Amino acid sequence: MNCSTLCSLLVTLCLILIFQSPLPTKAGRSHVHHRLLGAGASPDLIDIVCNETIEDYGLCQEVLRRDPEIVKAKNFTELAQAILKLGAKEAVEGQNFLKGLAKEKHVPVIEDCAADYDGVIRALRSSLGEMKYDMPAANYDARIAGDGADYCSTALVAADIDNPKIFALNRRVSMIGFMAFNAMDKIGPE
Repeated sequence: MNCSTLCSLLVTLCLILIFQSPLPTKAGRSHVHHRLLGAGASPDLIDIVCNETIEDYGLCQEVLRRDPEIVKAKNFTELAQAILKLGAKEAVEGQNFLKGLAKEKHVPVIEDCAADYDGVIRALRSSLGEMKYDMPAANYDARIAGDGADYCSTALVAADIDNPKIFALNRRVSMIGFMAFNAMDKIGPE
């Protein structure tokens, strides 16, 4: 066997091993959570959505359990609608914060972040309206709703701007869109 054949074989073998290896799961997070529920207790709607939230189970619980409409949700449709309403409200408040900060500091990147929130707000509101007649579009809009907040964080890092309040806002808004997506993904015959 020549060297290039041997290298190709090794690369192929490594790729097979990588793709066959188990991916990290949220089992630890889920395990801790179910332990907190107690023996025999079943998770509620918020628990189910937060168990699938990529970023942070604790923050997901904190955000969702603070909103009485979300806590009262009886099914995933009501839950998704309430999360989308919360997300739109927080995105508007966040955009107002960013606009005020941009006006005060005169930093173009922060002005761009405020503008990025137009798309966040539009996607959350569209998703809420589309839930009545086009679930695939509603689900898609919820999933991409946090993109503007993510773009903002990326731009801040690139500009070497460290503002923990903006990063926390972006993380929270981005996660709310993903939580709504998770809730919608579970809507079936209710």
